[in-house]
Order: sequence, then C-alpha cells, then structure tokens
Amino acid sequence: MVKLVGGAGASARTVRVRRAVALGLLLLLACLPGAAAVAADRAEGDGGGRAAYLAERLRENPVYVTDQAPREIPRSAAAEFAKAAKRTGVPTYVVLLPRRGPFDERLLGAVHDRLRRDGLYVLLDSSGIGVTAVPFGVDVPASSATAVALYELPYDAGPLLTFQRFVEALTDDDPEGRAEAARQKYGSDADSGPAEEPDRLHSTRTDRENQSFLTGILLAGVPLLALMLVPYVLRRRTRRRGAAAGGKQAAPGGFAGVGRRGLTAAVAAAAVLAGGIAVGAALMFDDKTSDPGPPPTRADMDARLHRVAAGLARDPVYVDPESPAEIDAAELKGLRTKIGGLDVPVYVASVPMAPEDESGGQGDTFLRSLGRTVGEDGVYVLADPGSGYVNAVDHGIGLDVDLYLLPEEIGYPPRDAEDDLRLGERVGMLVEELTGARRGGGAGQAPSPVDPPDPVSEDALPSVFAGDFVPGLVVGALAAALAFGVVAGAVGVLGRRRSPVAAGAAAGPLYAAPPDPSETYLRRTAHAELEALAREFEAADPGGAVRTRVWDCLDAARLLVDVAEDGRIDADAPPEALAAAIVLARAGRAALARPGTPAHLCTLNPMHGPAHGKQRTRLAPGAPARAVPLCTGCRTAASSAPATAHTLRLTLPSPRGKARIPYDTAPGPLRAAGAGVPRLIREVQESAGVHD
Repeated sequence: MVKLVGGAGASARTVRVRRAVALGLLLLLACLPGAAAVAADRAEGDGGGRAAYLAERLRENPVYVTDQAPREIPRSAAAEFAKAAKRTGVPTYVVLLPRRGPFDERLLGAVHDRLRRDGLYVLLDSSGIGVTAVPFGVDVPASSATAVALYELPYDAGPLLTFQRFVEALTDDDPEGRAEAARQKYGSDADSGPAEEPDRLHSTRTDRENQSFLTGILLAGVPLLALMLVPYVLRRRTRRRGAAAGGKQAAPGGFAGVGRRGLTAAVAAAAVLAGGIAVGAALMFDDKTSDPGPPPTRADMDARLHRVAAGLARDPVYVDPESPAEIDAAELKGLRTKIGGLDVPVYVASVPMAPEDESGGQGDTFLRSLGRTVGEDGVYVLADPGSGYVNAVDHGIGLDVDLYLLPEEIGYPPRDAEDDLRLGERVGMLVEELTGARRGGGAGQAPSPVDPPDPVSEDALPSVFAGDFVPGLVVGALAAALAFGVVAGAVGVLGRRRSPVAAGAAAGPLYAAPPDPSETYLRRTAHAELEALAREFEAADPGGAVRTRVWDCLDAARLLVDVAEDGRIDADAPPEALAAAIVLARAGRAALARPGTPAHLCTLNPMHGPAHGKQRTRLAPGAPARAVPLCTGCRTAASSAPATAHTLRLTLPSPRGKARIPYDTAPGPLRAAGAGVPRLIREVQESAGVHD
C-alpha cells in the first residue's frame, strides 16, 4: 500500500511538472516573434518604425514603391514590378526606396519579422544600381540573381529593368553559372585590372549634343568632299588622257573641265551620301529620352505632398516613416509642446530632399507646395533627415521674424556631426526663435522659389538635327575643304614628284570655337568640357607636374562656374566666367593628352587651346602688328590673310544686348589668358580668395 500511495504522489508531481514545462514552452513560443522583431529592430537601427511601416505597406500590397522619387521611379510603375514578381514562382515582396546610400539585409530581416510571412524579400533604391534580396523560408538562388543584375547591366538601367533582369536570372536554368560568367566578364580584381563596363542603354544630353555635332559634320563634310573630289578626279583623268593623246590642251579648272555627265555624277553621289547619312543618323540616334523609367503622372508628383499634408492635419510634426529617425520620441513631445505655446501656427516636416523628388531637391519649393496642399497659413519647417539641413518659409502670415537666413547653428548640421545631426534639438531652437512672433510684420520674406523642371521635358532629348547640328555643319564644311586641300596637295606633290611641303599649313586649331559664341553655346560647352576633363583626369590618374597642372585647371574652372559647389554650372555664371572655364578645361585636357603642351594659349581665341608658335598679326583694325602666340589654325589664317586676322579674335556677349566685347577687355580673370595658363589660374584663385 505504501508503494502504491508513494507511486500515486510521484505520478501527480510528474504531471504538475510536465504541465508547468508545457506552459513555459507555450509562453516562450508566443514571445519568440516579438523577441525576434525587437532584436531585428535593434539590428536595423531605427527603433522599428521604418520596418513596421514597410511591413504594413507590404501587408496591403506585396509591391511598395516610394513616393519620394517620382522623377526616377513613379508609384504608378508598381504594376510592372508586380507583373515581374509573379514570375519568381514564390511569394515575393518588393520594396523600392529613395537612394540613400547602401542598404543591408537587416532592414529586410526586420520587415520580415514584422510581416511574419515567408517568401523572397527584395529591396531596390530609385537609382536601380544593384539589388538586395533575402529569401525567408523559400529556396531560390537570390545571391546569384543579385550578382547577375549587378554585373550584367550598366548604371543607367533603372530599377525596373534591374528587377526584371534579377527575376530573369532567378528563373534561369543555371543562375550560378550565369553569375560567375558575369563576374568574370564585368568584375575586377587586382590581377585582371579595371572592369569592363556594359554599354550604356540610354543617351545623355551630352551624348545627344555630340551625336548632333557628329551628324552635322558628316552630313556637310562627306557630301561636300565628294562634290569636290569627283570633279577633281575626273579633271585629272581628262588631263592625263589629253597628254597621252599628244599634248592636247589640258582641261580647264573647276567644273568647266568635267562636263555635264561628270557634274551630274558628282551631284548624284553627294545627294546619295547626304540622304544615307541623314537616314542612318535618325535610325542610329533614335533615343527620345535619357530616363529609362516610365514618366510620372500628376498623381505620382503630388503623392508625397498629400501624404505629408495628411500627417500634418493630425500632428504639427510629421516624421517620414521611410527614413531613419533623426528626431526621437522625447524631442517630438517637446516640439509639440513648444509649438502649442506659440501665437502662430507652425508645421514641421522631417522628410528627405533629393533631385529625384517632386520638388527637384529644392526645400523652399517643397515647403511652398506643402503649404498650398495643407491649405493653412503658417510657418512651414523642413528638417531633412538625410542632409541635416533645416529651413523654413512663411506661408501667408507675414511674420516680423526673418526666416530666409537662419543662424548657422540652426540651419546647418554640426561640423563635427557623424551619426548625430541633432536635428530635433535644432528644430526646437528654431521654434524657440518664433516665441513672441506676430502676424503681419511682412519682413523676412524669401524670394519666390524657382519652379522645378518638368519631369518629362527635363529628360527629353532634342532631335539629332537640333542643338549642335548647325555648328557641326559649319565644321563639316570647313573639314571637307581642308580634307580636299590636303588630298589635292598630296596628289599634286606625288604627281610632280617634288619634295613635300612644310607640314602644318592646313592644320586647324586643337579645339573648335567660334569667334563670336552665344551665351547658350558657352554654357553648353563649359558643361561638356568640365565633364570631359573630370572623366579623363580620373581615367588617366597622372602623376607629378602633369597631375598638379591638370588639377589646378579643373579646380580653377569650378571656382568660376560652380560657386554653389553642387556639381552644376551656376545659373548666373556670366559669359566671361563660362569662357574662362572652357579655356581652363581645354588646357587641362591638352596637358593630359600631350604632356609638355605649351602653357601659352592662342592669343586670338584662347578657347582654341595651346599655342604652337608665334606669328606677327594685328589684333585690332589699325593696331600695329606684333608677334603673338597662336594656334596652328590661326597662324595659317594670319599668314594667308593678315588684313582680316583680327576677325578671328574672341568676343563675348555684353550685358543688356550691347555690342560684343573682346575677351581681353572683359571683366574677371579671362583677360589674363594671353599671359598663359599659370597666370590665368592665379587670377582665378585670387579673385575667389583662394591661396596656395
């Protein structure tokens, strides 16, 4: 009996222990998803707000396209991504975010832990360069497909084509082999040297300018050269036949010695060549836009404004859920309290600005548009979590406080900031500045912001028969005459078996440049030359004195036309600054191409590039002739027609449509170009307050 009683007690204790263990396991299993989400949130580094927001969006639709980059990838393109995602064969969740630097897999892990659905999670940014993909609970070759999309496509492919190529590789029969082949062809390492780049898919505006210029050269030069060469060849043949027949009179020069049949053949050949070149150029250079993505709709352009406006209708402080949080909860609470105590309404939007957004990256433009969308007067504040800049506009109030130029400690991130932009603290300082502000002051109104470019027209490419096509025609005609002269001279010399004449008489300037350029030509050429110099400098990577000289040229050119330091030609850059930037860029390119290039520039037109000798010439009507450095083309022109050589002198547009002014009397450093490249660089540095 004792054993039976003891056995029953032990059995009861065992049951209780098992029940307790089972209950503990159930509680542990129930807590695992939450613990995993918290761990993922901490790893992802944004407190879970961004991951939770993206998870909720994916719960509504497995493809989420940001509304912050409509110029590169509009939200209306989501259907195309969904169509491609269906071909993966597994549940696929796609997130497209603005370009904000590299993403890692932790964000996708945090989103998955919030969504709690297995499948393939894919993350792209609006640039479309590369794919981040992580499979959860599905077996797909995501890493191989990612490598294929990265290596096989050029940088201008765009996010849609990048995702489509990723899906194509994911469903390939041998994704691993295809990825390895792409790495070997387009990858790089220390042994194989620089990587081979895939050909670009779309033309840029600079490409189209070059295509138009080339088309003009060919369309004028080739037919005109044929029109001159055919009669020349026929005339020489007639002369040879006449001589062989017993010394008959040689055929006269020009078209007179060719005959109607020969002239008809020349015109027909020129017409056929011109038509073939025109048709070929139209077919070859047929790009209509430089943007690979679909154009945005009006709804795409307004989507973020409506989202932020809806948020501000509920809360005076709106923090972008797609971006890492730079304003914490305590700072948000403090801002709401401070704003509530003001006499004027204040709306704070913490959203990132970038060139691909609806406002073209212009903060004031965004705030003005936001004020119109909200429909309420007030002070609208932009706190950019990406750059850290803070700015504000007065929308319909007329404050007695100046918001146009904020103090540096408010408007700009700390100089020693690394990860902490102190954004919430600085917005709080701005709100404190508004304490006691009243309506109706009317002071401190900022100038009206510049309207951002139209999202369609800014990417539209002009016709290949526009832009630089006409200058190309002029250059082509000159080149045809030059080529004909060279051919005729060489044939004549060889025919008479005389010693060759001195070389260089028919050579033109190193760089083509008209003597009377328009401001549009100067601006376009300055942009192209600076891009070309930067690209060639990076590719050549020279050393020693050449590196110093080329870098000084590039830096001085940027000081002249990129005062804003935003990588673009300043809209208010004057003609003399644009011309000086062209001169410096071409001097740098010449030094890269031929180390040891003379430092002196062509005196008549320094945009022709380096001089290659001196020639006595008159720089103005009635001026005494003197020996000055000239390029080869100007030396030839000055020696053959000294009375008109001064017409080759570079002149610039003057303000308010007055007469053009010679470059060496224009204001600014350009007047020092005649003294050589080093002197011009020093003048630019001194005028900009930069000293070595």
